Amino acid sequence: MITAGVEATIPRLTCGRTGRQRNEPTGCRAKSAVPRPDWRSAGQGDLLSRPIGQRAAPSVFDGSPTSLRLAAYHCRVISHVWTPSSFWTPPFPLLPGSGGTETFTLGQCRELTRRGIDNQVVTFRLGEQDGRSQAPDVRFTGYPTPGDVGLLEGEVVLATEPLRLSTSRVPHVMMHNLPLVGRDLAFYREGYAGHRLLAPSSAAARGWADFLDLSPGEIGIVHPFAGVEFANEPEPEREPGPVRVLFAGRLGPEKGIYTLFEALHSFAGDGDFAFTVVLAGDQDAAYALAEPLVRAHPMIEAVAPRTSAREMARLLVTQDVLVMPSHSTLWIEPFGTLSAEAQHAGCRVVASDLGGLPESDCGGLVLCRPDDPLALARAVRRAGALGRLTPAERRAAARQRTAAHSVDELLTALTSGLPALA
Repeated sequence: MITAGVEATIPRLTCGRTGRQRNEPTGCRAKSAVPRPDWRSAGQGDLLSRPIGQRAAPSVFDGSPTSLRLAAYHCRVISHVWTPSSFWTPPFPLLPGSGGTETFTLGQCRELTRRGIDNQVVTFRLGEQDGRSQAPDVRFTGYPTPGDVGLLEGEVVLATEPLRLSTSRVPHVMMHNLPLVGRDLAFYREGYAGHRLLAPSSAAARGWADFLDLSPGEIGIVHPFAGVEFANEPEPEREPGPVRVLFAGRLGPEKGIYTLFEALHSFAGDGDFAFTVVLAGDQDAAYALAEPLVRAHPMIEAVAPRTSAREMARLLVTQDVLVMPSHSTLWIEPFGTLSAEAQHAGCRVVASDLGGLPESDCGGLVLCRPDDPLALARAVRRAGALGRLTPAERRAAARQRTAAHSVDELLTALTSGLPALA
């Protein structure tokens, strides 16, 4: 992992609390020893992580921590409760390829099934239009309302939002996002009371702990992952040409599209780089403002959004560098699943040195100072000079941030006796 940027002072965002100031000297360099505030820094300690090919078959119980946890879960179901179908109006179905939370939920279910562990997705208010037709290998159970569930047996993992259900065990909630703008501390403390808390990165756990006035150790960590489609997609033959740079986040200020616009001035007249932007996020109001600018920009090729992991993998293997210049105050990335996916597909990734993005490193990550177009431009040039991951680097990347590692972390969290939020 490499960092790039300029020396500057930026505020520390603490999820609604008054921030502290920090000096973060940077430059195009190997990762420095300058400490970041705790909740921004990355924690890379994967639990029980071994390449899939080195694992025992799911039916073998050899007394190891992994097999003991597996044995314990053969006798109970794990329910991933899709809270966007209850919390939001209109309800959101669980559609593959539409976001990181969707990718996480479906991928977790598939890996649990691969291990022989019973699981399901629970939805509300959508009937059979809850996404099940697009994920036929995952079991969905739909209810008209949460009140129609009765007692939900086994382990329950809520996706992001607070939701009251009758459960046989203390439920867990996977807090994929940091606190939403407009939701105060009382909303979350009341909503999450009686739940055990999980976060998608060490950085997000520290952010939530700061917000809820907890110790970070009271929040479990279950990292997202890249699906197998990205590592398995072959790289096509191509003629020599410019470095191909891709922006594939939502077209909104929080994802850094305007920082990219500014950075493009550093490449004016430079034929060594070609920029592509995916027209993603048309359900967001900010899209309508950014989309015409993308289409009109003379240095950008606009392409249609990808609607599945396989389609995105096919795009990524044609690119050299993926940029994720997330904004430091509008949005703190809890993790950055697309970063891991791109590295599994062989891309270098240039990302803001912010939130959980450093924890997405699979060996091809270049970090830069957020909100700084000059730092972004330098980092893109650095990544372009390094080129795509070599075949050996790509194979090594594909052994990190996998669904198997993520489920190992989930089973560890479910059996670790985390305290419920009082």
